[in-house]
Amino acid sequence: MSRPELASSLLLPELERQLKEDKSLWPNIKGFFIVTVTKNKKARAKWYLLFQGNEISPVITSSEEKARKEMKGKVRTVQVQLDDYDLITFITGGLTGIKAYMTGRIKVKGDLLLAQRLEEVFEKMGGRERAMDFIKQNESAFTTIVKSKL
Repeated sequence: MSRPELASSLLLPELERQLKEDKSLWPNIKGFFIVTVTKNKKARAKWYLLFQGNEISPVITSSEEKARKEMKGKVRTVQVQLDDYDLITFITGGLTGIKAYMTGRIKVKGDLLLAQRLEEVFEKMGGRERAMDFIKQNESAFTTIVKSKL
């Protein structure tokens, strides 16, 4: 089996798994986040994160069709673009959304305030600690991914 090229292909499905297992982690935000993950300044993957309040199961998928199918009513859309490595540092707490935006490491199209709330999702989940644990458990895969960035 080949190893994934992007950390997002490991981290985001894990985030969805944890959200599905524990309803108390569901964020009370409503937004459709289209996340374009880049590597070496080229778009490599698109992820769709759909949050519809804390009463409807969040959806995190690489399928736009699946995300739109799960959409209940009108939801504001935000497009976010960031490098795969920056995604790791964002989720693990090494990079805040504001710092990433101000330094140009993240590009946002749409509601900037809603985009900032994405950080709350990771914080509420204990995402930094959980992400670090997950990375440690999958250290060899992440080492390969990070080295391929260099």
